[in-house]
Amino acid sequence: MAEGRKRKNVYEVYDKKRKAAEYRNKTRVILGEYFTRWRALKAQVGLPTDAAVAKILLDR
Repeated sequence: MAEGRKRKNVYEVYDKKRKAAEYRNKTRVILGEYFTRWRALKAQVGLPTDAAVAKILLDR
C-alpha cells in the first residue's frame, strides 16, 4: 500500500453510499401514470433533460 494513504474501512464506505442514496431519494419525483405524458412533452418541445422540462413547467 502507498505511504501516507489510509484504506477506508467498510463502515466509512457504507456510510458514504448511504448518504448518496439519501440525497438521490430527496431529489426524485414519482410521476406514476403521467410518465408517458412527461416523455411526450420532453420530445415535443425538444428538451434534452428532465431538469429542463421541470424548469419550463415551473417557470410558467
